[in-house]
Amino acid sequence: MIKPSRNQLIMIIITVLVCGYFTIRYIAAVKRDSLFNYAAQPKKIKLFYINENGKLQAEKREIQGATSVLDDVKICVIELAKGPKEKGLFGTLPKDTELREVYLDDNRCLYLDFTKSIINNPKGGTTAETQLIYSLVNTILENFGQIASVRFLVEGQEVKTIGGHLDVNRPLRGKKLE
Repeated sequence: MIKPSRNQLIMIIITVLVCGYFTIRYIAAVKRDSLFNYAAQPKKIKLFYINENGKLQAEKREIQGATSVLDDVKICVIELAKGPKEKGLFGTLPKDTELREVYLDDNRCLYLDFTKSIINNPKGGTTAETQLIYSLVNTILENFGQIASVRFLVEGQEVKTIGGHLDVNRPLRGKKLE
């Protein structure tokens, strides 16, 4: 039997370590991506609208889901912009609201990139702005546990405010309007 030399043993150990490292990275990447990419199938979602008391209230709806979280987020925002189907609920987004794109960073913060229509058509004061912002934020966070927070962009640029009253230049988390 031939004995490997010390250098050969070191090379074998290094090879095993390098292969193990890349295998673990691959497994972690597949597991992470499976959180954000999945089979397209119908999904039950909750869209947050404003009720007669000015509070956020969920309306359940079913959508034909896509194959990724980001595409499902787009579908949810489009559905939210269409307005509620239930009586006694009121929409928060301007009718001509257009979502340009969505992005997700490494901190699981979702960026919603809208056209200027979201800031060009304010529907009231501080209350209406709060309702608009948190109907979006709560809709996304309620339906997508993979997303930790939401930020707003307009035409690809960060904005300080949507309607002139509330600071949205930071990651936002869900809120109940009371």
